[in-house]
Amino acid sequence: MKTTLITGCSSGFGMLTAINLASSGYSVFATMRNLDKKDKLLKKVNDSGGKIDLIELDVTKNDTIIEAVEMIKSKTGRLDYLINNAGYGLGGFFEDISQDEFRQQMETNFFGVINVTREALPLMRTTARSNSHVKIINISSVQGRAPMPALVAYATSKWAVEGFSESLYHELLPFGIKVILVEPGSYQTEIFTSNAKIAERSSEKSSPYNTLSNSFKQKIEQMTKGGTIGMGDNPKVVAQLIQQILESNSPKLRYVVGKDAKLRILLRSILPTKFYARILHKALFNKSISKIN
Repeated sequence: MKTTLITGCSSGFGMLTAINLASSGYSVFATMRNLDKKDKLLKKVNDSGGKIDLIELDVTKNDTIIEAVEMIKSKTGRLDYLINNAGYGLGGFFEDISQDEFRQQMETNFFGVINVTREALPLMRTTARSNSHVKIINISSVQGRAPMPALVAYATSKWAVEGFSESLYHELLPFGIKVILVEPGSYQTEIFTSNAKIAERSSEKSSPYNTLSNSFKQKIEQMTKGGTIGMGDNPKVVAQLIQQILESNSPKLRYVVGKDAKLRILLRSILPTKFYARILHKALFNKSISKIN
């Protein structure tokens, strides 16, 4: 039975992936920062007929990561799959985001991936000696390929995950370990609601970005209700894709998921930056930016 470690399972893609894999017979170690949030996951797993092991793990605290990996090693002696999913979205324009807010975004979304991967790799390398399908899946975002304003810290963290993952892909090939990036677009998960944070200064009228911030917040509210530019897709498709990747003999490095993500990455790649910027600003702020030239 293939052993899988998933971070950030209290909600969103992490929870859906844990449920999907557990119901498909995988040995799933589902982790979350606060086990007080475990009831919803446990109920859904039980309803699906699956079984999971729950571990308290904070991706910013190495002692909890070490304990989790040791627990997996003692129980199964192997780790076939690592899914780095834990993260949150920080909204705000760069000048409105404090140094501490920016650092915390990077600590969780980027260094969290590094921390867990570093501790998991020795066990995964041992597993790879007898299994040629050991994989690391890092949940990135369309923001890591086609960033937009007002999510500068989040986009930076995901851009870093992209670079780390692609370089690690080449480093681990000789050991038979595959690294894969999943790049979702806008889905109805908690990343933009209960798991979202807004820079404290964003609500201050003294901010030079106050008008743009208000427009952006209104657009996000529309998106979370399944508006015309996103978040209408079922997030279960991401969990299903992750299982397909785990069961693939020759996975790609990158998987873009969602119509909005595919469109944005396409436009970003074929349009001159200033034209792409005009489209983006019109969509997000309902206005053209005349100073773009």
